[in-house]
Amino acid sequence: MQIKTHLSSHKTMKILVTGAAGFIGYHVVNRLINEGHSIVGIDNLCDPETVILKKARLSLLGINPDSIEDGTSVRSTIAVFDFVKLDILDRRGLISLCNEHKFDTILHLAALPGNTRSIQYPAPYYDVNTNGTFNVLEAARLTGVKHVFFSSCSAVHGVLSSAPMKEDDHVDTPISMYAASKRASELICYSYAYMYKLPVTVFRLFTVYGSWCRPDSIPMRIACDIAEGKTIRLINNGHLVRDFTYIDDVVDGMMFAINAVPSSANSVPYALYNVGRSTPVPFASFIQCLETALGVSANVELDSTDPFSVGEHAELYADTNKLEADLAYSPVWDYEEAVPLFAQWFKENYNVTFTV
Repeated sequence: MQIKTHLSSHKTMKILVTGAAGFIGYHVVNRLINEGHSIVGIDNLCDPETVILKKARLSLLGINPDSIEDGTSVRSTIAVFDFVKLDILDRRGLISLCNEHKFDTILHLAALPGNTRSIQYPAPYYDVNTNGTFNVLEAARLTGVKHVFFSSCSAVHGVLSSAPMKEDDHVDTPISMYAASKRASELICYSYAYMYKLPVTVFRLFTVYGSWCRPDSIPMRIACDIAEGKTIRLINNGHLVRDFTYIDDVVDGMMFAINAVPSSANSVPYALYNVGRSTPVPFASFIQCLETALGVSANVELDSTDPFSVGEHAELYADTNKLEADLAYSPVWDYEEAVPLFAQWFKENYNVTFTV
């Protein structure tokens, strides 16, 4: 994977990464290893639709998928990285793991993603995303963790938000259970920072894409539909705008964030940032760039469905002024240069490493 910027952390730490076998989790673990940190990653590996990709990612990190057993630590063959198959709903297991390792930092990335599916199956989204986040925070509180990073989502911006989205927007009108679960988790994070002075940093991520992307993510679905000659249905008659954010930008931002622990000297040790390219890109432009990179024409069909009815916004892109002011960081990858990298990975791995 091409890296545009390389960041060196101020000090080495012992870090727990939840959702370590996921899309973002894999990239974060890989970067943290390169930065010299000691990493423990957990994932429940329970979703049959993603487990093949998750095991492939773990293999790249030196973990033999055939050696994984519930609750048993597996050491990477290539790095200071241990993987444990553990569910964030297992509060006792989390507390025990944190007691054993005495982590400096927890990067909490594990979640059930996706607006549409959460509308169909709301219960597991509340259980995993909200209760799971509570369990992570409680384990951190009880074991002396110094900093928790939580990965939230732009989906929290509900009916009353409008683009460009800002951190201080009214976000208490979520339009899907996924959005509601992420917003509830943000509030729980704030409560722990307020009550227990546990430093928490929250990133609201905007449409992240790149190699080893989630099968159900928008860029991956588009790529698969193009490759298979399927029709891409664009709701709102095609009038959709997103802030497509390349994975390297997200990981770079996280490296800044873990070294910028919120202070409780004069306020609550809680910080929340939008993380996106801050560039509105029409869906049609993104699709055109991807079909060019794949060398296959896309079949696009316009649909009049109201985005709000399926838990989506017509326009969703970030105001990143706060990110730039506080962390002196701003995403740099434009989609025209990042999409070909994603497409190259897709062509090399689709129907080889994985099938959606």
